[in-house]
Amino acid sequence: MDADLELQRAILDIGIPPRPEILAHLEAEAKKESPDYRQIEKLISADVGISAALIKTINSPFYGLRTKVSSIHQAISLLGMSSVTRVVTGMALRTIASGANLADIEGHLEASAQMALVTGYIARKLSGVDCEQAFTFGLFQNCGTLLLMARRPGYKKILELAHRSPEKLITHTEIDHMGISHASIGSLMAKEWGLGESITEAIWYHHDYGEFVEQHIKKLSTEKLNLDETQALIALGLLAERAIYWNSGFEQTAEWQAGGQIALDYFGFTPGAYQEIVENVQGLLGQTC
Repeated sequence: MDADLELQRAILDIGIPPRPEILAHLEAEAKKESPDYRQIEKLISADVGISAALIKTINSPFYGLRTKVSSIHQAISLLGMSSVTRVVTGMALRTIASGANLADIEGHLEASAQMALVTGYIARKLSGVDCEQAFTFGLFQNCGTLLLMARRPGYKKILELAHRSPEKLITHTEIDHMGISHASIGSLMAKEWGLGESITEAIWYHHDYGEFVEQHIKKLSTEKLNLDETQALIALGLLAERAIYWNSGFEQTAEWQAGGQIALDYFGFTPGAYQEIVENVQGLLGQTC
């Protein structure tokens, strides 16, 4: 069967969930010349789960706020509409996993939250990288995993098989067994939710560390171009993932072997500079446990 046709059939079978209503309302309000912050506060507060998760996320050590946030009003005042909307977008990820076993998805949701915080944290250490874009990419990088957990009953076993085969890229195992990967389905969902071209492309290619990234690195070294947002997000995601799982053997996986040095070179990290970031991330994660 033609690969594109197989992908299309798999997408139709799985279905891409529409963007939650709360996000459409927040975006519409944010676009107004004078946003009604009381209305925004009301929209967010109406969902107890999202409200609690928003305040918990903003009070995490990664944001480094001197004063703890205790209300949605405070969150909007301190961080601004754009940042709050991005965090709420991430909280809405829970809605796509309805139908999956709660115990199965909680770990993935927590991992997505950690990825968002760490990618945002590392992005703040770099010039030319949008921290909010990095945060959103971290949240949605593996959203396809959540969707497949909810829509494909046998996906959990495929994921377990992939994790038992660290010498092989996860997406290759998925395609071998399903004809589709979490990267491709996640990218299509990001597009449906209006997350922008850079994030959509970065999700699609975030396990492709070959020619896609290497060609641009060569251009950077010869033409001194500015960082490309899609390339930067892909490299940043890999650095963040390794920093999070530093003590769990992640450096031995096919992921790091395929793209680790590319990601370090992309931002010009020396081993010492990156190690310092790893240690800081481990310390911050320790504070959140």
